[in-house]
Amino acid sequence: MEEDIQRKLRLALSKMAAYISSITFIVSENIGPNGKTEKHCTLTLSLYRMPNIVTEETQADLYFVIDRVIQKAARSLSRKLSL
Repeated sequence: MEEDIQRKLRLALSKMAAYISSITFIVSENIGPNGKTEKHCTLTLSLYRMPNIVTEETQADLYFVIDRVIQKAARSLSRKLSL
């Protein structure tokens, strides 16, 4: 699982890697309001000379939540760099 996440991060963020000083990726499990188990991901991109980007996502499917939080972070960083 860890290698898969690293591969996805490299693919999504490789063009913007020069701006990233570190990446923190946290996956946890929560019990949702309906009593079902949900997966929660938090992705923090620490950037050089810019505020950090923190994205979060919660869904039932682990693979979906990982993909979604990486996509959101990549879009946020791309928007920040284009300003």
